[in-house]
Amino acid sequence: MATKITKGSVFQRAYRSKSGELKHTESWYVKFYAAGKPIVLPAKTADRDEAVVYLKKKMADAAIGGSLAELPERVKMGQLFDLMLARYRLQERRTLYDLERLIEAPNGLRAHFGNFKALALGSSAIAHYIAARRREDPAPANATINRALAYIRRAMKLGAQQDPPLVLRVPHFEMLPVAEPRQGVVTHENYRAVRDLLPRYARIALVIGYHTGLRKGMILQIRRDMIDLKKLRIELPGRRAANKGAPRFLPIYGDMAAELDLALSAIAEEYRTLKTPRPDCALLVQRNGNPVQDFEKAWAAACAAAKVPEALFHDLRRTALTNMIEAGLSEKEAMEISGHRTRAVFDRYHIVSDRRLREMAGKLELHLKAKEAAAPAEKGIVN
Repeated sequence: MATKITKGSVFQRAYRSKSGELKHTESWYVKFYAAGKPIVLPAKTADRDEAVVYLKKKMADAAIGGSLAELPERVKMGQLFDLMLARYRLQERRTLYDLERLIEAPNGLRAHFGNFKALALGSSAIAHYIAARRREDPAPANATINRALAYIRRAMKLGAQQDPPLVLRVPHFEMLPVAEPRQGVVTHENYRAVRDLLPRYARIALVIGYHTGLRKGMILQIRRDMIDLKKLRIELPGRRAANKGAPRFLPIYGDMAAELDLALSAIAEEYRTLKTPRPDCALLVQRNGNPVQDFEKAWAAACAAAKVPEALFHDLRRTALTNMIEAGLSEKEAMEISGHRTRAVFDRYHIVSDRRLREMAGKLELHLKAKEAAAPAEKGIVN
């Protein structure tokens, strides 16, 4: 029997058994109204008094600003992903593009967890997600899965930080072991060989990546109007509040100027000769007037033809940093170009050039010579 409380009630749900007999559940349910909408929730208890206390708490939460969308029991992971995307757009985070792809991809986070209630997400759901990713062909690396898990955790933490909170508990996310960082670099000879085998849209991406160490996702966001061949610089999107709105620029050097001019001219010629009107694509990396989402097949084919099939586009990141350090740039200057935020990347990549090794060896040698000169003479030995 239902027990009514002002604007709410606790009750045991009725159901019919297989024999047709009318029965009631042992556990209690609560019903109340928020924003004019009826809300029914399981109290998850067989004690009526506990159900009444639970009902009063939920009614109080709704009275101080809760709504159907804000009740933690009703919040789904899709809402938390939307919240995280909105936060990244507001903060103009550089990783927004990568986050959007990770969430909205056909087999992305929204497909896996969009309709999953945040309250029910725990170690079992996380384990099922990891198992599903490992069944993919090809299976992603553990580091890739860890990145996705970190975003899920971030979404839940954002939900917990809301007022009132959308998430009451953030589960523990145990990360997978990852392999040692790759040590590969792309030599200048291999760079030229692969570059000359790539189609135009992938070729210009390689040129920018090799010279600046910029991530592929950021390269794909560069618009044509960001390129200034007179001042030899590229203005990057995604300005951060930490820079107080100041733009970040990439230097244009080496064969970048010629390659950028060639790419821009080819795009302009392509639009000029089109027989049918087509919306003008503002991006630098485009194909037939459409944005390029990825070029993995073209990259793999070019690397195989150049006899460097093991090369990855991400190797350009370490390659560019190594070239900058060997050229005499400080680590801070190299980080400003590549976009790395902390010096930890140098520790992870173990970037130590021959020039730096010689400098360190010279300093150590001078240090030991000074100690030797200051040491007292041993018996029987004349300095």
